[in-house]
Amino acid sequence: MSMRIKLASVRVYDRLKERPGASSRQSGARDRDLLKDIEQRLRELISDGRLNANWDQNGQVYVFMSDIDALMRAGLLDELIYRL
Repeated sequence: MSMRIKLASVRVYDRLKERPGASSRQSGARDRDLLKDIEQRLRELISDGRLNANWDQNGQVYVFMSDIDALMRAGLLDELIYRL
């Protein structure tokens, strides 16, 4: 199932938080600036053709978390871990 890119950014944030090298979670709050940067990174991956996306009639971008998981396993989002 696909999800909006904003929701995917939140899911990526949470998954990165669980990765080795990330700081431990202190609260349920998320860094808004980092969420924007994650979304931007996902959009770059779409532009590069590394991440498939669909657009609805309103221009909303939808992605599959399974595709993002594959990119994460390949280390394509690891540069964001140091900011957590």
